[in-house]
Amino acid sequence: MDKKLKMATVTAAIAIVVVLACTMMSDIGNEHRSAITALVDGFDSYGDLTLTVTEEELQSIGVTYGDDIRLESETDSFLAMYTISHNGVPSYSAFISFDGDKACLGFFNLDARNCTDLNEGDVVTLSREGRNPYYDKIPNYLKGYTDDPGDYDSPIVFSNFREVRGGDLIPDYMYRSASPWNAGNRSPLADDYLKEYGVEFMICLNLNEDEVAKQVEENPDAYASGLFKEGKVLSHRLHSAIHLYPHDCEFVIESLLKAEGKIGIFCTQGKDRTGLHCAVLEGLAGATYDEILDDFMESICNYYHIEKGSEEYDIVSKMYPERVFYLFAHPELIPHPEKIDWNSVVFEEFNPEEVFTKYLVDYVGMDADKVQKAKGKLTGRI
Repeated sequence: MDKKLKMATVTAAIAIVVVLACTMMSDIGNEHRSAITALVDGFDSYGDLTLTVTEEELQSIGVTYGDDIRLESETDSFLAMYTISHNGVPSYSAFISFDGDKACLGFFNLDARNCTDLNEGDVVTLSREGRNPYYDKIPNYLKGYTDDPGDYDSPIVFSNFREVRGGDLIPDYMYRSASPWNAGNRSPLADDYLKEYGVEFMICLNLNEDEVAKQVEENPDAYASGLFKEGKVLSHRLHSAIHLYPHDCEFVIESLLKAEGKIGIFCTQGKDRTGLHCAVLEGLAGATYDEILDDFMESICNYYHIEKGSEEYDIVSKMYPERVFYLFAHPELIPHPEKIDWNSVVFEEFNPEEVFTKYLVDYVGMDADKVQKAKGKLTGRI
């Protein structure tokens, strides 16, 4: 063979090997970047979208629990955390979990039907984006909760009973707790504390009146049941997604104005719905941003054994209450909070009295004089 031809052949062979090697390396580097497609085939009973994709298909593109999945369609693009359930998912963030063999796409504290541009029949592309920054930093928020009173510092902590404080709020006036009826073995303790602290009127946030009546029938000797029989309980089934149901706030303010004597306020466990509505009441009474945030996080610490001042405390604070508070201050973002890049948001303290007053009057549509009367009742100024 001609020497030059032989060298050219060898050079070409080397080039082919290099190209093949580069291609293989590229394939290895893109192993977890390949994509699959799925169809939006409907909605489940919770309002979450359902997708025609299996866990095996997701795992085939390298997805594991705690990863972010990029969902793209002709009209939308956003991230969703792949998780066992919605527990531990940051507020207003998307998640994908499986109910049996059905893939569900939901948003924590949002309704997936209203907060995406996806519709039944749309085709979406799914690809692995990377690790969710929150997932590995919230171990107790995912598994620290128990129903064993022995796991808690005291019975009062276990029942999540405490005074609502902050700003100029009247001392010994309002108390919050788990439900005295349907919070499992927390209920008898909560009921005892409501009686011990002399609560005379209750605002129930997790049951409608018929549901309360059924609880009273099943627990006729409970102190709370006695108050109900005397007409001293106002009840409404509120939602933890407070910004989707702004008129829930109106129910709480109206109930406050009707209440007589010491007030007890509760939902099932006294942490989410109770925490958010107590934040509004505390803010109207002049509490600072830090006071309302600390009070909300106290329940999180109680239930999930999170230490105040820890990295986890800071993470949970920013992924849950501070996001909710941020939308009180920026109601123009409420129609599409899923489009907010929360990783770039800087949470800043604000004046709660000003922000919550403006929210109730301008966004909820409440009468300004009625809000002022609520402030007076909370502080004793009227």
